[in-house]
Amino acid sequence: MGEIEGNNGENYSTGFIHEQSWAERNGFPLWLLAILWMIVAFLLFQLVGNAFAVVYVLMVSEGPVQALDMEMLLEHMDVIFIGNSISQIIFLGVATWFFVGLSTTGSRSSFMRFRVDSRTLPVVLQTALLILVMQPAIWLLSWLNAQIPMSDSYMAFEETQMDMIKNFLTGDHIVLLTLFHVALVPSVCEEILFRGYLQRALEKSWGVGAAILISGLLFGLFHIRITQLIPLAVIGILLAWIVWKSNSIIPAIAGHFVNNGGSVLAASLYPEYMMEQLNVTELPSVWLLLGSIGGSAILLRYIHQTTKRE
Repeated sequence: MGEIEGNNGENYSTGFIHEQSWAERNGFPLWLLAILWMIVAFLLFQLVGNAFAVVYVLMVSEGPVQALDMEMLLEHMDVIFIGNSISQIIFLGVATWFFVGLSTTGSRSSFMRFRVDSRTLPVVLQTALLILVMQPAIWLLSWLNAQIPMSDSYMAFEETQMDMIKNFLTGDHIVLLTLFHVALVPSVCEEILFRGYLQRALEKSWGVGAAILISGLLFGLFHIRITQLIPLAVIGILLAWIVWKSNSIIPAIAGHFVNNGGSVLAASLYPEYMMEQLNVTELPSVWLLLGSIGGSAILLRYIHQTTKRE
């Protein structure tokens, strides 16, 4: 029984019996399966990563430990990032790759749009440049998000997180290792989960528009930073649109890497500027904002033209 490849890169059986995925055979909607897996993957990623770090800190601590405080965690930030990366690779990346098999009868790589054609490299470069150009606009969105009232307890939680990130990025760290943990691992693993699996499942269930918007919003919520929900969701929506337009997940991985890696390099080279962005207490100049918005619009048009379907 042979197979043919459809326009979207998926393989279909040429036999008389229509093959169904495990989800279809058992009556599971693709969107429900994908969202449930996103929640499970998130919980496993957080639990295992944090447990790894806590166990290590307890093992190397001298004497009994009554409670983990900020100072103890800051002393072992490298271990926290290692645990975080390991759990991302295992649950967001590898486990998602295998879980996708429940939702398709074709190849996982085709379903998740791991494909390269003549348009991929131009779109990768355009996406990377877009992420850089839009940073002042993202800064504005962060400032607007920060105006939304939050409870004191939640703000204390986020401030603890931000203090750890600030101290690590502006402290004594090896830049290449930090790029690996903060940029490379999340750009691959999170894109596999969100643009590779979740968006694709939502497209097949609810259509392209809903898939782009909902997967982008869930991407923002996934990071548990409500004060950054708007900018994170906007980035997620833009990457989802680019993935659909280019029919490839590669540009999204590149854009995600540039976004995270740019923060690492900015914090290492220009810590004062980076702290302003993290604190979101001031806005960039009007001219910088206008240039960012205009430049982003031009690049989005270029991406649209490059990925125009014949």
